[in-house]
Amino acid sequence: MTALPSEDPILALRKHIESAMVKKAETDPAFRAQLLADPDAALTALLERESPLKLKLRVIEEQPGEAVIVLPAAVNTDELPDELLDLASGGTSFSAFILYGPPYPDKKPKKR
Repeated sequence: MTALPSEDPILALRKHIESAMVKKAETDPAFRAQLLADPDAALTALLERESPLKLKLRVIEEQPGEAVIVLPAAVNTDELPDELLDLASGGTSFSAFILYGPPYPDKKPKKR
């Protein structure tokens, strides 16, 4: 029996975060507006902390009769980016972030 190839952890993390953002935007109009106006702040609010990946986010709202296709950037999987090496050296695991990632139901929103 052939083993299935494991998914790239960076791609899995991205899919998980994208899914959480889209789900929240579908049910929370204020979050949707923030996501369109300031995606980085919206991600920080969703994660309740700064993103471990230093990425510039760009959100495009699909219009009726339109389909948006995103082609992810080619990623060199031979080496981890510096941001992920920092996570590994700090003792944080991808599985912990993916399994217990956003939304964090056991955490209460921070009061500002």
